[in-house]
Amino acid sequence: MDVRVVIPSHDRKSLVARLVRSLGKGDSPPFEITVVCDGCSDGTEEELKRELGSAVQVFSQPRSGPGAARNRGAMGATAPFLLFLDDDMRAAPGLVARHLDAQRRIGGGLVLGAMPVDPASPGSFLTEGLARWAKRRDARLRTQAPRFDDVLTGNLSVAREVFERLSGFDAVFTEGGSFGSEDRELGYRALAAEVPVVYEPEAIAWQTFDKTFLALARDVRRGAAADLRFAAKHPDVREHLTLGRLDRLPPWERRAASLSTAHPFFARLALGPAVAAMEGLRLLGVRGKKIEELHAVMRAGLYGLGLNDRRP
Repeated sequence: MDVRVVIPSHDRKSLVARLVRSLGKGDSPPFEITVVCDGCSDGTEEELKRELGSAVQVFSQPRSGPGAARNRGAMGATAPFLLFLDDDMRAAPGLVARHLDAQRRIGGGLVLGAMPVDPASPGSFLTEGLARWAKRRDARLRTQAPRFDDVLTGNLSVAREVFERLSGFDAVFTEGGSFGSEDRELGYRALAAEVPVVYEPEAIAWQTFDKTFLALARDVRRGAAADLRFAAKHPDVREHLTLGRLDRLPPWERRAASLSTAHPFFARLALGPAVAAMEGLRLLGVRGKKIEELHAVMRAGLYGLGLNDRRP
């Protein structure tokens, strides 16, 4: 086998089965697929084995987080390259071949794939915001060298030798199913070790985005805690994280982050109902500049709360 595809999953059996079915269309290199069920309770393992049989290797483990699940999926691989995909992706034809071609071109390293939003995703201001981000990322990476924070495991291949030399993902970042930064931290270590890191725009996997505002709020807070952990491990990275740019945020966002950090009790009282209201606006399909501005202020406030979540 030339490539092992590794997919961590937690209770999203329909999405991960769809991803596995999409792989291989338009691909010719030999590859294997490994799904790691990370604390699944929805019958993912049974569903995959029943529907796809020997086409996929399935492992199950107690809920340990996506970092640990990816490390588990890479364990024992003999293929020279690993391709990590999130379970909510849908592979474009030729995805594996594009990654393999890019890896061979650079002699083995990290290859970042494109992650446009799947047009079939439910429409909302959150989906539209992510789609704009994906387009900006694609445009920038076509002309600029990748940064550590461009390394995202939604669609990422790594030479196995490099992955082993870097000791894989630091699973502490996502232990217990938490969220944030295990992929960017791997990217940081790879660039520090002068590992080639390139973008391949034709290696496309579409992301199905159907996140509630409540789930987003949880991830923003956990992401802030992950930034503190990241900066503690690599102090020189602080200025490149939101953590080091709080004083340069737009005025209302800066105030929201500052108030949440200084007065977490009152921030929790205020942000609870506000998060519920934003979810209502999402369900109603509200769009436009005002909701985007409010979204940005809310994220800043939630980020400030997340900094307190991590501190003793």
